[in-house]
Amino acid sequence: MALSKKPRAYSAADRDRAARALLHKYQLIIENAPEILALIGSQGIIQYANPQMSKVLGYTAGEVEGRNIFEFIHPEDAPRAAQEYTDTVQHEGERVPSVLRLRDSSGTWIPFEIIANNRLDDPHIQAVIFTARDLRFRKDIVDAIRQSNADIEREVEHRTTELAKINAALRIEVQARRQAENELQGSISLLNATLDSTADGILVVSNERKITSCNRKFLEMWRLACDTSIGRDDQKLLEYVTDQLRSPNDFLDKVCALYANPSVSSFDILYLKDGRIYERYSQPQLLNDEIVGRVWSFRDVTQAKIIELELRQSQKMEALGRLAGGIAHEFNNLLMLISGYATELIENAALAEGRDTCEQILTITKRATAVTRQLLAFSRKGPDAPTVADLNLIVLGMERMLRRLLSDQVQLQISVTSDPHPVYLDVSQIEVMLMNLVINAQDAMPEGGLLSIATTSQVQSFGTPEREDKKLTFAVLQVSDTGQGIAPDVRSHIFDPFFTTKQLGKGTGLGLSTVFGITESAGGHIEVDSEPHNGATFRVYLPQVSVAPAVPFDEPPALPPRGGNETILLAEDESGIRTMTRAYLESLGYQVIEAKDGPEAIRYSHEYGGVIDLVLSDILMPGIRGDIAVNEIRKHRPAIKSMFMSGYSDQGGESGADNILYKPFEFPELGRRLRAILDAAPKAEDSLESNRGSSAA
Repeated sequence: MALSKKPRAYSAADRDRAARALLHKYQLIIENAPEILALIGSQGIIQYANPQMSKVLGYTAGEVEGRNIFEFIHPEDAPRAAQEYTDTVQHEGERVPSVLRLRDSSGTWIPFEIIANNRLDDPHIQAVIFTARDLRFRKDIVDAIRQSNADIEREVEHRTTELAKINAALRIEVQARRQAENELQGSISLLNATLDSTADGILVVSNERKITSCNRKFLEMWRLACDTSIGRDDQKLLEYVTDQLRSPNDFLDKVCALYANPSVSSFDILYLKDGRIYERYSQPQLLNDEIVGRVWSFRDVTQAKIIELELRQSQKMEALGRLAGGIAHEFNNLLMLISGYATELIENAALAEGRDTCEQILTITKRATAVTRQLLAFSRKGPDAPTVADLNLIVLGMERMLRRLLSDQVQLQISVTSDPHPVYLDVSQIEVMLMNLVINAQDAMPEGGLLSIATTSQVQSFGTPEREDKKLTFAVLQVSDTGQGIAPDVRSHIFDPFFTTKQLGKGTGLGLSTVFGITESAGGHIEVDSEPHNGATFRVYLPQVSVAPAVPFDEPPALPPRGGNETILLAEDESGIRTMTRAYLESLGYQVIEAKDGPEAIRYSHEYGGVIDLVLSDILMPGIRGDIAVNEIRKHRPAIKSMFMSGYSDQGGESGADNILYKPFEFPELGRRLRAILDAAPKAEDSLESNRGSSAA
């Protein structure tokens, strides 16, 4: 007769060993995590920190536990961190990732990505779980991981000894054993909750390719229904994961390579089909210097990558703006030379037969000036002269020029309301904006069509249902055409700088981007309605002001400039403009000292023993800026006057706006402005000593 086997009865010691094994398992995961994990109280006091704190920042647990986390945060980041932590302790659950700088034991500030998870209401935790990932990821982390494993082994030995003592005490006294069991269960719960609250998805696979552990974040990231894979082969999991990746073959090849080399650590970027981006870290799991498996860590960096792309686009736009401003500056110098030489030819009585040609050159030069105005408007370096003006009058004033600009096949129709639409803008910028919209419309109608320009006003509301709407009145400039229309894939790029659908040489791609820049700087916005083969309508909304626009009037013709016999120190790095300006000033009777840059102007001011009445200088020059050179000259000639020339409005420095003449300008205007400044200056005999050089000429 066979005897039935009795079921094994588990003793208290067996349960203790099982609990210790489970605690040991989770503790290994926490202490081998690639980021700093800490428990922080509601007031910011550090209750627990894993060994990663020591590896990354150089502090031991005893040095940080009991201290306030804000002692380690950079002073510039502290206000923001305090606000974010206040929000964290007020709302249960995980907060949005943040980037903070923490001080290591040597005083160096290290950037970390921080995730805070409020588990203050959890009776097993009662703390904020603080996860910090070092953003300086380096290969030397492998050495840190190995050192961490060695520390874990020593800690395991230490804990094993302690647990043996506890077990001996438990066998002696039952009450003490029960209390220790409760404490142990609490620790296991804490470690388990901490693992589930980390910002990373963590998966642990054994050497036999069995899934031994994964946290809740891993299941959420890979959209797994529940943790049903523990103890199973990872093959099914790999099949499910690869279906979500853009490059599954590359992923599988890397996984196979890592399993073939168990001691290797790895870092990769994974791109998912739905647009998400994950960082993947992988490192061996060690137990007693033996590799027992592999830990996989996944972090969702989708939002960080989007911000990085936006930053790159912003930097690209800034670079394009600088390029456009530089081109306009050089182009202005060329226009100055062309205009100056053409003016000389017109005034030369011996060349009467070429007068018409020279006038045509001047006309073309003025049209080229409009191009520089577009470039400067795009780069935000054009001189602004905002004023209150009626949008209707601006449109009507440009009608004659626009009709000349359009081909005979394009019919222009202008309709403005009877009520004025006052806007506060630089009139020239509105003209540039309207001209670009008209040119764009004409290009869309190569075989002709109807181009309509209209003005109106519209009240728009801004706000949310919870707040009272804010109503603003806009003056609306509408430009419509019956042309080819805009395809949907093109519409999202029409305001991008240098984007054009025209053939090479047919357009710069700056027209609509200039319109967009002017509108945005004025606090307005643009709407575009268009369908392929059905025309397009651009509506530009400009904030309407309540002040009545100034009444336009015909300005009297400017008087010829008066000359003089004063001494002018001319500083200009463009040799052609310098020569032409000197010739013009000398034709008015002035004495001119010519300098090719700021340092030379300072040297000539020291060397010249007589009176120098005024410095006429370009602002942006190699070596030393013109306004800085003038300040240096005033140290030994405090009474000297100054006037500046510039191709940008944002290069004015400390000189002030009243004595800057923006390029390209006409020389008679230079003469009038120069004379006005000199007439306002003290007489030469009253300031002879203060304006005389430091040495004889």
